[in-house]
Amino acid sequence: MPIETVMQTRFSTRQRERMRRKGSEYGAIAIMTPFVIIIMISMFGMALDLSRSYNRKAELQKAADAAALAAASSLDGTSAGIDRAVIEAEQTAEYSTFAYNTDSVSWSRGALTFGTSADGGPGSWVDATTAKASPSKIFFARVDTSAFDPKHGRVVNFLMPILSSALAESNVTATAVAGRDSINVLPLAICANANTGAAALPSGELVEYGFRRGVSYNLMNLNPIGRSPENFLVNPVAPPGTVGTTMKNRLDIVAPFICTGTMAMSTLQGGEVTVERGFPIDSLYEYLNSRFGKYTLPCRASTAPADQNVTSFDLANTKWMKDTPDGLSANPLTDPADPLLTVAEKGPAPAKTAYGPLWSYAKAVKYSSYTANKGVEPAAGYSTFSATVTDWGLLYTPAPEPSSYPSATPYQSGGGSAKYKVYRNTRVLQVPLLQCSASTAISTTASVLGIAKFFMTVPATSSALYAEFAGMNTESALGGHVRLYK
Repeated sequence: MPIETVMQTRFSTRQRERMRRKGSEYGAIAIMTPFVIIIMISMFGMALDLSRSYNRKAELQKAADAAALAAASSLDGTSAGIDRAVIEAEQTAEYSTFAYNTDSVSWSRGALTFGTSADGGPGSWVDATTAKASPSKIFFARVDTSAFDPKHGRVVNFLMPILSSALAESNVTATAVAGRDSINVLPLAICANANTGAAALPSGELVEYGFRRGVSYNLMNLNPIGRSPENFLVNPVAPPGTVGTTMKNRLDIVAPFICTGTMAMSTLQGGEVTVERGFPIDSLYEYLNSRFGKYTLPCRASTAPADQNVTSFDLANTKWMKDTPDGLSANPLTDPADPLLTVAEKGPAPAKTAYGPLWSYAKAVKYSSYTANKGVEPAAGYSTFSATVTDWGLLYTPAPEPSSYPSATPYQSGGGSAKYKVYRNTRVLQVPLLQCSASTAISTTASVLGIAKFFMTVPATSSALYAEFAGMNTESALGGHVRLYK
């Protein structure tokens, strides 16, 4: 057989085989096409419906975040603050929309709960009525949109029901937790001179934790139970109830907190705080002096503004005391049997000049006013004694004499703010008072009895921090920034 005929026969056979295979492929494609189309439509429908559910989730999350932040910003440790939080959350949420801006959020009070920490705390999340039973511990708010009308989270699906009737609709919710992330308290602690919050002297003067308003102290030279100075560096990032690491070898971390007078925790309650004995004043004093407009990095005017009145107390030219004080603070007791307190705590003083500068920022307060107000200081302050020879003679023995004391305090007369405000009255240091023991451990934990206000009379030095006691403050008044936790 000629070779040409053989080649032609083989070619024809291969061509017929290719045609048969193509026909089979065309048939398979024809059979698969409807299934592929269904799968593609299902995937497209799933993507479309899921995107609508995702968008609804985002809308509800935005509403929950805004309401939680509004509520948390209103919490100030009082029952009235919780009431304001409820109102603010409702008003904020009702400004929100959903369903692509076609419907407004309808608030439900059951959506808002409160707690002592970002996870609710020991009592978990409680309603406003329960929270008002202990408002001083409530600094966190939680909003859960599952408590809203079900229409808020219901999304009717268009194409997913093709796969199953159970997918006819989706239901989405959102939760948000907001609360404090800092407190405006200096990470320097000292011992309380006494563990009693309030007591009266025979003169009728109020004494708070052993300190007297209007009296200046060297905070680096005090100890109510011994002769060696006791002061502490507080770990500014270890929440109460936890044991933090040493910070003395990481003063670069501590420095910004000294500049701003803050700590990165929401509260000092709920457990003991981590402290290290011996506040490193020699390394940190320059950062304290940002209050006087003297800046050392990392302190900056934008985050650690100077006080409105940066005039230091001039010991040599006292203007409101007739007799020049012996020093910048009340003299320490000298008897070896006495603890490291001052003549202000154990009178009479050997001389009328031993009390140091008096009343540069605060006046002595009457105990009767404290009891009349049930220990809650009014906005205008407790009733005070007067800057007269009679009153000073009653309070201090032997009596230093006031001389041309201004109608306001000398600090206010020099341009200072009459009322403490964060970032305005910055020479007022918020200092934790600890319940100290005879322990000598360098790193330990301690209970905070209260937060004392100490007014810096002069810039700090490498060995001393002179400040006038100006009363006690509350955590509710010292809240820092509010942020979302989840």
